[in-house]
Amino acid sequence: MKLGTKLVIFSIFTILIPMLIIGFYAVFLLYRNTELAQWEFLENVENKIKIEVTEMENEYLLLAKELAGYDYVRDKVYVYNKYWNQISENLINYDLTSLKDFIKEKALLNNIETIAIYRKDNSDFRYVFSVGSEEYLPDVLYKGNNLLDYSKIVYMRYYDGIYLSVAYPIFSDGRLVGLVFLLKALSTTYFSEYTSAYNIDIALISKGVVLYNSNMDVNMAIKELIANEEKDPRINFDSNTKSYVAAVFTYHLSESAVGELVFYSERTSLLAQDGFVVQKFLLLVLFCVMIPVVTFFIKEIRLIKAINSLVDATDTVSRGDYNSPVEIKSSDEIGVLSRNFNAMVAVLKRNKNALESQNMELAIKNSYIDAVFQSLQINIVIVDKQNKIQVVSKNTSSRLEMTEEQIGEKIFDVAPFCDKADVIEKTLNQIWEHRKFFRLYTLQFGNIDYEIDFYPVIEESNELSAVVIILNNITERMGMERALIRSDRLASVGQLAAGLAHEINNPMSIILNHVQLLKSGDLSKEEEKRFMERVETEIKRVSKLINSLLKFSREDISKLEHISPEEIIKEVVNLFAPKAVPYSVDGVDDSNKIVSERTIQYIILYKSKKIQILFTSARNNLKIFCSRDGFKQIIFNIIKNSLESCGDIDGIIRITFRADQGGIRINIADNGNGISELDLENVFEPFFSRQKAGTGLGLSLCKSMMSKYGGTIHIDSIDNKGTTVSLFFPFRENMYG
Repeated sequence: MKLGTKLVIFSIFTILIPMLIIGFYAVFLLYRNTELAQWEFLENVENKIKIEVTEMENEYLLLAKELAGYDYVRDKVYVYNKYWNQISENLINYDLTSLKDFIKEKALLNNIETIAIYRKDNSDFRYVFSVGSEEYLPDVLYKGNNLLDYSKIVYMRYYDGIYLSVAYPIFSDGRLVGLVFLLKALSTTYFSEYTSAYNIDIALISKGVVLYNSNMDVNMAIKELIANEEKDPRINFDSNTKSYVAAVFTYHLSESAVGELVFYSERTSLLAQDGFVVQKFLLLVLFCVMIPVVTFFIKEIRLIKAINSLVDATDTVSRGDYNSPVEIKSSDEIGVLSRNFNAMVAVLKRNKNALESQNMELAIKNSYIDAVFQSLQINIVIVDKQNKIQVVSKNTSSRLEMTEEQIGEKIFDVAPFCDKADVIEKTLNQIWEHRKFFRLYTLQFGNIDYEIDFYPVIEESNELSAVVIILNNITERMGMERALIRSDRLASVGQLAAGLAHEINNPMSIILNHVQLLKSGDLSKEEEKRFMERVETEIKRVSKLINSLLKFSREDISKLEHISPEEIIKEVVNLFAPKAVPYSVDGVDDSNKIVSERTIQYIILYKSKKIQILFTSARNNLKIFCSRDGFKQIIFNIIKNSLESCGDIDGIIRITFRADQGGIRINIADNGNGISELDLENVFEPFFSRQKAGTGLGLSLCKSMMSKYGGTIHIDSIDNKGTTVSLFFPFRENMYG
């Protein structure tokens, strides 16, 4: 469809559509301001109030039943029912505080105006306390035999409005002990919300008395309407030179709550003009719409001609001809557009010449970049969407024995990647799926350790086009880390050996004593057998201590695997506490907190200090991905630091597990001396230590190894109050899980 045809259709719609919309709107205004519409609106408000009151009745009944059913409320009211006259006033006031707070919280949550509690006293129910407004709350409910039905809504009339109430019985062991009493006022506050929300006036009348009226100026007129026995629900009335439309509704909620509810509003003045305003409005809109339409038709031919001229010039430029400018015939926007088009063509002509020159320079720069790329001291491989090799740096050829002839083949089908095909293919599939960077911390080709980074290449169109694989030779760095760990471990073994000397000395003393008794020859056969068994037990104990020390000092082979952290932690704790004492089920520690049945207590003597280690196992068999010996070194360093930090005989170390947002978190907390805010910033720095015998390498190595495993270590501490070390190990079944 040509532009001219489109413009004609558009011109027609610019007349018809606005006219139709305005016409419908004018009809709506005319209808909206009729008496019938106003009556319907008032009746609609009455229906909303009726529905809300019904919902309110149900809510109050349910809440009263709920409050009466709470064990806490039932037990309290039972005591008041039975012992009210035997308890002192001070004690009653003190005991009521918690119950009042409980009831007040329920009142606030459910937007209840008044809640009162009554206790049964013989045949009466006597007031105990209330929350909310205390007005109209009797001291005694249902006095004598004049009992009303429980669990029903009852309406009562007072001087300021109608009140909704419900009393629900409280039973204890099948015996009635009290009542829950709820009260809601349908008075000024309640009706004023509707008056404000719907911009109408409301009057509440009961037995000829006006209990509430939002417009007191029409009180007399309202009373006259109600006095008319043959009153119509839909009526008009005048008061103070103003005319009103009113809807009258009769209600009969109880014997005392009987009357009329009147909704009224001032009659609109639009009807008095008999629609003349609407007619003028339509004529004015029509005139305003026609002005731009006529102007548009006048300009239409000129606009189309100018656009066609620009279209022809664009075709000429697209064919490479930059020497045919557009003729400028006016100084308006079309003329400006033509002038700018000619300027644009001139710029394109200059840019074309400059681009040809820059392409030549770019080719030279590309050769420089390629030379720099090939000389990098890291190994780089780039693969496409099919995981086929596209680029191989020359350094890669010398380090990984790859050649440029392998370009075009899948990376996990060529050496040396074919030896680790499963790992490489799984990693690349995850990169293509999740479009995120990922690092393989340690992968070995031959006898060389590599740290491999995978970088997704995302173009401006947000399309993932390639993956850059960077292989960094970390063999030398791994050797240095192992040497540091070995050094720190030997230092730890020395400190641990001194501590174990005391443990070994005890069984050796027992063995020596029993051997001397055996040599005396004064023992019976049964005593000799029992002494020999005891000697054997103590020898096994010494052997276990020595084996634990030797096992801890072995070299870390840095094999990453899924291990159970609980087993390793128990093994390390046993180095410090060879005698473990099972903690009692549902036992209570020094903080008076419940300890689960999965908690084991270790009691040890460390440098003449009695310290507890509370180890809580996980409910699931959680596993982490790291080096077994490396994790053992991390736990040993942290527990050793906690032991050094703990105070006198009340020192406590707590070890806990939990699954935490994609990984496993291990917390080791103590109540020791803590770390100052200034020292906390430096604890991970190598050789930083506040201990006289410390090397300052423990936490530094812990952080390095956690980074190697893809995890994190975080320390929270308050000086002189304690320290918490948090270790986080991510799940490795799904690298992005």
